[in-house]
Amino acid sequence: MSRRTLFVYLLVASATFAAQSSASRQEGKLITSGSADSLWIELYETPARLMVDRVPVSRDGTFVVTVIPTSFYEVRVVTSHGVRITSDHVQFRQGQPVEIRLPASRSEAPNPAGPISVRRLSHKPAKPVRRLMREADSFADKGNLQASTETLERLLAADPDWFEAWNNLGARRLTIGRHAEAAEAFTQALRIDPNNAGALTNLGLTKLFLRQPADAERAAIGAEKIAPGTPRTAYVYGLALLQQQKQPAIALEALRHAATLIPRALLASAEWHCRHDDFAACEKDLRAFLRTPPGPNHANAEKWLALLTQNRPQH
Repeated sequence: MSRRTLFVYLLVASATFAAQSSASRQEGKLITSGSADSLWIELYETPARLMVDRVPVSRDGTFVVTVIPTSFYEVRVVTSHGVRITSDHVQFRQGQPVEIRLPASRSEAPNPAGPISVRRLSHKPAKPVRRLMREADSFADKGNLQASTETLERLLAADPDWFEAWNNLGARRLTIGRHAEAAEAFTQALRIDPNNAGALTNLGLTKLFLRQPADAERAAIGAEKIAPGTPRTAYVYGLALLQQQKQPAIALEALRHAATLIPRALLASAEWHCRHDDFAACEKDLRAFLRTPPGPNHANAEKWLALLTQNRPQH
C-alpha cells in the first residue's frame, strides 16, 4: 500500500473510531415557565468555540450531553431553526447536573434565516400524528434509529405535509445509510418550505454521499443565499468543490471556515493536501484538528500524523 493510499484509508476508517474514554455523559435541565418542545442544546468548547455536541431537549426540559468533566463550555439553547434563545458558560462536574434558565420572554429572538412558507406555517398536525413524532423521537433517543425511521414513515403516510417530519426522516435515513431515500425526504421537506437553509444543506450533504457533487454544490449555494456564512453550508460547499476537483483554493477556504464549527473539515483539508503532496500543509491541518476537543476521529488522526512524520520527505 502506498503512503498516499494509506493516508486516504486512515481518513475513511476514522469515522468508525469511538470517542476517547475521557468523555462522559452529563445531565442538564432547562428551567422554563413554558414548554421545552422543539428546543436544542448546542455545546461549544471554550475558548476555541468549536461545537462538540448538539442534542434535543426532552419535553420535561432535561437533556444529556457528552463532555469532558472539569472543562468549561458554552451551552446554547436554540430553536429547531438554529435561533439562539440564551446561552451560559458552565463547568460540568461528574454527577452534578447543570441548570440553564430560559429568559421569561423569547420575543426578542431573531427570526430564522429565510422566510418560512405559508404552507408550513399553516400546517397543524393532528394529535395522533404528534404522538407518532414523540414516539419517533423516543426511539432515536434510545439509539433505535431503524424504529425511529419506520415510525416517521408511518407518520408521513398519514400526514405528508409536515416539514419537520420529512427533515427528521432524511436525517435518520442518512445516518443508517439509506442515502437515496434520505435525499428524497429532504426534497419533500423543501417542497413544503423551499427557503429553508438547513434542509438545503442537509440535501447537499446527502448528495455528497451519493457522489453527486454538482447537485451538492447547487444546494450549498442556495443555502448560502438564504443564510450566509453558515459553517455547515461551507463544509458541504468545500467538499462538493473538491469532489469535482474544482476551485481548490475556494474549497479549502470554505473548509477553513467550516472548521470553526466542524473540526472534521480539517481532516478533509488534510486529505486534499496529502493527495497533492503538500505534506507540510497536511501536517498543519492534522495538528490543528488534534487541538480540538477529543472526539471519534482523534485516535486515527494521531496515527495518520505519526505515519506522516515518519515518512516525511528528507531534504
